[in-house]
Amino acid sequence: MDDSSLMTYNTFTFKTEPEMLLHTRFWEDYGQKFFQKLKKHGCTRFCYNRIWNKQGMFKTSALFEYKNTNAFKKCQEVFQSERDTMIKDLGSINVIVEASRNIVLQDFT
Repeated sequence: MDDSSLMTYNTFTFKTEPEMLLHTRFWEDYGQKFFQKLKKHGCTRFCYNRIWNKQGMFKTSALFEYKNTNAFKKCQEVFQSERDTMIKDLGSINVIVEASRNIVLQDFT
């Protein structure tokens, strides 16, 4: 598994559109800086998305890809060190986070 690409896919479900927009704004301001920290440890991709095919719901998602298991573990340390910043800026948002971790089996480009 150490040679396999790993990814984390998170969905964020908000009760209101303003909460979703605040979350989106946070990632617009902070995403590039955060990715650069992760990239140093083997994160190869960060993609933040708005889910638009769920009518009446306010959802976003984030995809993180990692070179291997070691990179994933190192990036989790970065997530923990940045957690306080995220809580401070996003603590007022009522969000449900669903996380999945995946091993890439096929990838066609």
